[in-house]
Amino acid sequence: MVDNIEKITSIEEQIEKLKEKRKLLEQQMQKNIGAEVLRCWNVESEQDAMEWIQRLAAQVNGKEELAEEWNGHEQQS
Repeated sequence: MVDNIEKITSIEEQIEKLKEKRKLLEQQMQKNIGAEVLRCWNVESEQDAMEWIQRLAAQVNGKEELAEEWNGHEQQS
């Protein structure tokens, strides 16, 4: 019985370590993506970067909506 409890505890600890590792990997990925965007766009201020992201997000989201509408038209034919 004690052995089972120890195994469960060990598994729970491994799960927590994996969750933390995933969190760190996601943070590193976001940092890398942000650095690449700033480098490619030659943007030096956070404000400028945020404005570009918002403009582009509106375009991307608009295109997604149009793609969904187009798929709906194809299915009706």
